[in-house]
Amino acid sequence: MDIHRIEEIYRTSFNKYEDLYNYFFNYCGFQILITRLSLGHDTFRVRDYKDLNEIKDKDDVKYPPTSKSYSRIGKPNQIWFYVSDHFNASLSEMLPVWFSKVRLGDDINIIISTWHVRQEIKVMIIPDLNRNNEVCNAIDLEAYRNELEFWSYISQKLRTSTLESKDIYQFTSAFANSLMDRAKLEKLDVEGIFYPSVQFPSKSNLALLPSTVDSEKIVFKSLAKTIIHKSRLLNISGTPNYQQICEFEQGYYEPYKDVISWNLK
Repeated sequence: MDIHRIEEIYRTSFNKYEDLYNYFFNYCGFQILITRLSLGHDTFRVRDYKDLNEIKDKDDVKYPPTSKSYSRIGKPNQIWFYVSDHFNASLSEMLPVWFSKVRLGDDINIIISTWHVRQEIKVMIIPDLNRNNEVCNAIDLEAYRNELEFWSYISQKLRTSTLESKDIYQFTSAFANSLMDRAKLEKLDVEGIFYPSVQFPSKSNLALLPSTVDSEKIVFKSLAKTIIHKSRLLNISGTPNYQQICEFEQGYYEPYKDVISWNLK
């Protein structure tokens, strides 16, 4: 595995996703590590919204119906269900989006949905060998240390935000898709990818296949809403400050009708 070659492709290719995917899939013989998600574990999704009346059922808070752009794990027209193992991690992953999407001084209406793992789900792990991540600290990653330089490089790319490199999602989605396709080739029954949170490294993110949600291995449990204010004052690093300005308000879900309602005032 030639890191210099991978970096050259990333910097110079006019077809970054395709060329990186080809190199990862055909020329990188890295080991795939699989773990099982803990049953009974709760995960979280945070999304902003403009009109609360658009949130009517659980389909409105799960994975999007379409995807036109690259994401951390996915390529265009490929859907993933993203959750985090901590509310703050899920919230912090939205900050790069809000950096350009939301004006200074504006409020952001957000919905937090909780999703409960009720059946065994096998996922691949992209490791954190710096030992900053709580889950990675609790599992055996020694097999990865034989390729320490490669995985340190990959982990660094996974921690890169779109503010630091506008094309980073082409890199990370190419690597993620090569992982999933390698797993299929090896007949490994995996349903997603685990990786440390970019913005909150001690916590973790999960990208799961839509079929995992549709088969109710992970189920919608509850939701709440609140408002985040994007301050006009920047912090010392030149990035915006965000502050929660109201209490959480619980939503109500009737599973037999698949209806979400709110105590609207």
